[in-house]
Amino acid sequence: NRFLDFLQNNNPFLTSREGDFIPLENSDDAYGPGPLIVAYAVPDSMETQELLDMVEDGMPRRERGSVKIRRIDDGGEDSLLDLTVEEALDRATEGGYFISGENASSSSDGGDDIGAVLTLANGKPTIDPVTVATQQTQENGPCPVLYFSGVTNSEMMETYQIIANEIYEETNGVHWPACAKVVPPAMKKSMRRVLEEISGDHAEAMRMRRKEAETAENAEG
Repeated sequence: NRFLDFLQNNNPFLTSREGDFIPLENSDDAYGPGPLIVAYAVPDSMETQELLDMVEDGMPRRERGSVKIRRIDDGGEDSLLDLTVEEALDRATEGGYFISGENASSSSDGGDDIGAVLTLANGKPTIDPVTVATQQTQENGPCPVLYFSGVTNSEMMETYQIIANEIYEETNGVHWPACAKVVPPAMKKSMRRVLEEISGDHAEAMRMRRKEAETAENAEG
């Protein structure tokens, strides 16, 4: 697939938007609470256990179960979205979420936070990604974001490539997710604002790159 090859060889990490996120080559430290991945608008057909297995492949040096995943639905009702980035990351990290076999549980009783980690916060049913209706939903929905905290660049990039490929396949080529790393200037800003801006800017970059790839393919044809 020409577009997928283009994306893999030209990762479109965006330049700074008021310091909310920066190109990866400018930041090499494991900053922020964690290790943690905030998975925003990731297809609910991808189970949390599946994501954790991919994280283990991407961060083999991490102790099993030490990397946490906090899923946030794209419905906008998750309580973490109303907190600052710093508050949201601290709450997600302290939640103690873990997965064991087919069962998912938490060491805390965080109420709606627990439900949002393991399933969609609003209880939507699992979506079949091969149907036309699903593709229309995905096209209209936000671009998924993998927001990393407390991990190194190499850990992030290995994990991102694995999960991004799965999301691309799961959405029938509609979405190649955004990848971002927590930076100090973003900590006091709204988690909702940061995630929505990263998602929106990345989606626009994807549209531009898709057009570029299609133009190049037509020129060769």
